[in-house]
Amino acid sequence: MDNIGLIGTGNMGGMLAEVMLEQNSVPPERLYIYNRTVERNKNFQASHPLVHAAGSIKELLAATDIIFICVRPKQYGPLLHELQKYLTMEHIVATITSPVLLEDLERLPARRVVRTVPTIANKTGTAPLLLTFGSHWTEKEKVVFREWLGTFSDPVPLTDKTLRVSSDIVSCGPAFMSYLLQCFIEAAADETDIEYGEAEKLAEKMMMAYGRLLSEKHYSLPELCQKVNVPGGVTGEGLEVLSRFSAGMFEELIGRTHQKYEDDKEEMASLFVEE
Repeated sequence: MDNIGLIGTGNMGGMLAEVMLEQNSVPPERLYIYNRTVERNKNFQASHPLVHAAGSIKELLAATDIIFICVRPKQYGPLLHELQKYLTMEHIVATITSPVLLEDLERLPARRVVRTVPTIANKTGTAPLLLTFGSHWTEKEKVVFREWLGTFSDPVPLTDKTLRVSSDIVSCGPAFMSYLLQCFIEAAADETDIEYGEAEKLAEKMMMAYGRLLSEKHYSLPELCQKVNVPGGVTGEGLEVLSRFSAGMFEELIGRTHQKYEDDKEEMASLFVEE
């Protein structure tokens, strides 16, 4: 069993660390974390006292074999110098940040680099984890690593060409769908006599049952829509409204996320040039 290190245990890094422990993908004594904020280390260790909190990047890298970099793009700059100094060719470096290019990461002294883009749904231990490998992996190494990822996620290999839109669906998707559902709940409470809390509970129960319909393969998405939309019924009236107001919405959404992605890629590339 390799020792696993996480640089950053914020929303995504902390979730990944917790699900690895919950799914027994790594024993707590083999998990190391590092945060610039010491208080965050203490908070994590309060729930997981056997997990090691490294005092520096140097200490973390000296003790671990697989490193997950779980920081925002703007936080990469201060990290690069430390990584250059203390990484070795034996380390596996995994980034959860989509705009960092793997060919740039391969300039670090680590033979194997990989991108593992998570979603908050990985908390369940089963959700997709978007996966792109660098150029220096053997096929056997890819299989072994993917099998380990599969102990706490559903790794989905893809190419850089579809990375951004796949991340829109898998990683950003829970936020997008939650926002739309919240708007629905708020409108129901504003326009009718239902209390917000009651509408929220109904929506949550609906979504959980809806997920089961899909996961148990009862219906596809188009089939679900067709089954509920009885000719001449109320659902059809609502679908007409959705069709009218959603026209072009997701096209613009994808355009905006892709533009931000391109801007972030340029910023990330400049960090490596400076190095």
